[in-house]
Amino acid sequence: MKKKQRNVSQIKDELAFNRFSTVLMTLLAVYCIIPFFLMLAVSFSSEASLSKYGYSFFPKEITTAAYDFLWVKRYTIGRCYALTILVTVAGTLGNLVLTSLFAYPLSRKDFKARNCFAFFAFFTVMFNGGLTATYIVWTQFFHIKDTIWAYILPGSLLSAMNILMVRNYFSANIPYEIVEAARIDGANDMRIYTRIMVPLSKPVMTTVGLFAAIGYWNNWTNGMYYINDTKLFTIQVYLKKLMDSIAFLKSSSAAAEGAALAYKALPTESARMAIAIIAILPILMVYPFIQKELVKGMVVGGVKG
Repeated sequence: MKKKQRNVSQIKDELAFNRFSTVLMTLLAVYCIIPFFLMLAVSFSSEASLSKYGYSFFPKEITTAAYDFLWVKRYTIGRCYALTILVTVAGTLGNLVLTSLFAYPLSRKDFKARNCFAFFAFFTVMFNGGLTATYIVWTQFFHIKDTIWAYILPGSLLSAMNILMVRNYFSANIPYEIVEAARIDGANDMRIYTRIMVPLSKPVMTTVGLFAAIGYWNNWTNGMYYINDTKLFTIQVYLKKLMDSIAFLKSSSAAAEGAALAYKALPTESARMAIAIIAILPILMVYPFIQKELVKGMVVGGVKG
């Protein structure tokens, strides 16, 4: 009888916890998605209504002026999109290869120097050379200025946190007996890595790949530091420059009177939101297809093995 009462009480506790979790996650989801709908509403609002009424989820005057303004520059934006996709794909693939190659020996219990290599990887989390030294090294020694490598190499190609996540996944989810069996069958380390470790690590690879892709897609600071050639602007850098130009033209007191009147018609606030929508739309389209693997990789990869 007591056991039955205990089971009933446990079921009630689980139901209460599930309801609480559902309500909490729903509120968090709404909290996260509200800014996107606000940006969308503002992007379709007129500048006059924004100046008079401020931001609103329901536009007072609906207009596509911001998107019309960007549509005029569609060919340039298309070129920037193509370059951004190239940088994101190349950088993400490089990140996955280097991260997994670094994490594999760290997960091997028979690798005597793994603690030393782990120290070198995680030391970079606490200390770095700073922006000035980093800029000098990349431009004066590696000569990446005004090249596509400026987007791929500095800062994003390798992350200690991603190495830790992949190492934990290798240690906790791929039995070492499989590696030993493959070694007995004559497989070398590279064959074990390519035929066993990588194929069995799809969830964590998806997670790390998404983190890297988002980092490359949203990276505009490297373009501001290292790129002066307008033909090498990614979508983030181009939209940042465009937004700065609009703000300058709107506030410039040196402009001629007739030009100033034309500049005042530029969709400043709505254009900023339209720019943000254009920048984040591809990520929003891709995320639903990899959500399951992403969550699984984060949960399992975060478990210490």
